[in-house]
Amino acid sequence: MNKSKSWSYTLKLMALICFSAVLALLVLLRIFQTEQFLHWYAKYTQTLENFEIWIENYGATPLAVIIILVNYALKAVMPWFPVSCICVASAVIFKWYDALVINIAGLTILFALKFFWGRHFGGGNAEKLLMKYDSAYKLVDRSGLGSGVVLFLSRLLPSIPINAVSCLYGTTDMPLWRFLVISLVGFLYKAITYIIIGRNVFDPASASFIVPFIPHILLSGIIFLSLSGAIEGGNNKRKNKNEDKERLM
Repeated sequence: MNKSKSWSYTLKLMALICFSAVLALLVLLRIFQTEQFLHWYAKYTQTLENFEIWIENYGATPLAVIIILVNYALKAVMPWFPVSCICVASAVIFKWYDALVINIAGLTILFALKFFWGRHFGGGNAEKLLMKYDSAYKLVDRSGLGSGVVLFLSRLLPSIPINAVSCLYGTTDMPLWRFLVISLVGFLYKAITYIIIGRNVFDPASASFIVPFIPHILLSGIIFLSLSGAIEGGNNKRKNKNEDKERLM
């Protein structure tokens, strides 16, 4: 099995896992609505509420804000907690509107740091990969200014590495302010979703906690399946070209 076929099968497997996870969450939602589960769950509701009150009273401090922002900065230079985890954690501690402001500030730091990294040190593996496919690279780097549409979609859709995209756009001539505005607007939907999850983490059996996971996982599955189809389409095109050459010889 060649490398491209291996990647295609891996992506299909990841898509299958995502679709199975969505189905499992839907089943859980149905189970959580049953009378037997609600009766059992009621025993723990007060404990969870008390813990939520304690976190809000003693966790929401200026030091917590600094720690969250430092985590965003560290995320730019080393493998660290996923951004989704930082967003959720901030919403566990702070009210949703405070968490949104803190996360926008943290994302601005993260995006800017990786953008400057790409500007000074290159786009890394993402740039090397795209350089092999001229048509794909033109989608990102149109006339040297960078495509705002592609940047917006890369922030909006799940499963697309944040740091790799920021480094890649650092190699274009896109102004920093434009890069930050498009990135933040594109990421806003995901940030709000993570905050909703964080605000409902003390009620894990609620639809408010579970439902926000579903579109993210479903979109990830669709992306993996689309990438697999694109790889197979490229393989078939090359195969057809080779067959045509053999017939002409």
